[in-house]
Amino acid sequence: MTTRITSRELIVAAVALAGLLDFAANWLAAHYLLAIGPFLLPSGSFVFTLSFVVYDYLRRWHGLRPTLAAIVLGFAASIAYSALFGGGIGRIAVAGLVALACSSTTDLLAQTVTLRWPIWQYVGTSNAVSLLVDTVVFTTIAFAALPPEMRLRIMAGQYLAKIVMTFASVPLVYGARAWAARATAPERAVA
Repeated sequence: MTTRITSRELIVAAVALAGLLDFAANWLAAHYLLAIGPFLLPSGSFVFTLSFVVYDYLRRWHGLRPTLAAIVLGFAASIAYSALFGGGIGRIAVAGLVALACSSTTDLLAQTVTLRWPIWQYVGTSNAVSLLVDTVVFTTIAFAALPPEMRLRIMAGQYLAKIVMTFASVPLVYGARAWAARATAPERAVA
């Protein structure tokens, strides 16, 4: 006998996952700046991209309300991070808050336009646009004290990492949807 979950339980789990990913992205961004070739990027970029993939999943299959709940929880997680850690790290969290507000709004608008597109185009396009906004806003605020050429290296690396992560996660969206369909389907009666 397999365990079935309700659609509501699945939505709650996805919303919670998005919040956890946003909190983890803030922590990683504040503690680890990675050098990959000529690029510099906050390590939270990889995790943050996954939260946007969760938003894409929620918007496509569960609607606007759970997506907004996930965004609000992510915003609350960022506020909690800022309140807990403050100081210089707090500047990173504030940058994350402003960037999340801007990029989440952009993502919702892009999702509205691309909602009926094939999944890979829907996720790829909405993330390409919204994560560009996130990258520019976050890097400009978080690393304002750095020279412009350093900020540009961070922006380039961060955006490239987010795009690679977006396209690498598209199979996860297909897999999550297939799993969710099986997990929420009613049991078939054996006659």
